[in-house]
Amino acid sequence: MPVQAGARHPAFGEQCPVRQRQFMIRRQCGLCTKRIAAGEVLAFIGEANARYYLEPPLHQPCAAYAVQVCPRLHAAGERIEVALTGAYDLWEDRITGATPEGNLWRAQFRLGDPAARLLAVLEFYLAYPVAPRRVTAPSWLAELARQAPVEPPNHAQGIA
Repeated sequence: MPVQAGARHPAFGEQCPVRQRQFMIRRQCGLCTKRIAAGEVLAFIGEANARYYLEPPLHQPCAAYAVQVCPRLHAAGERIEVALTGAYDLWEDRITGATPEGNLWRAQFRLGDPAARLLAVLEFYLAYPVAPRRVTAPSWLAELARQAPVEPPNHAQGIA
């Protein structure tokens, strides 16, 4: 079902599967929604040593802004890591069934696997960073501060 932009208020902490998949395929920043140029280093934010990420990639200034202003990310401190990479591989997270209690069974498939359509319902894409440099969020912010003060990116202005 098509989603009309601006029709609803954002639900923080939740993902819209349609929008998430669009951002992952198009290499769009999950914060400012602008494309991340080929060759530009992008950032994924998540738990330390995460193998994959459900959240779309971010421009580095957008990631720095998010780590500083998001209460959940800021409070998690060293448990949050920034994975910096130039590329990522996409996989499909598909729902394969449910228990009688309503818990979902899931499986991961390579992007575009023809068997996946026959076996399961697509929900999200999963991004696996290629050869990422992993840094704890506080250490990464300190690195950036030594280079130049971190300010909200111009293209992130006005995001609700």
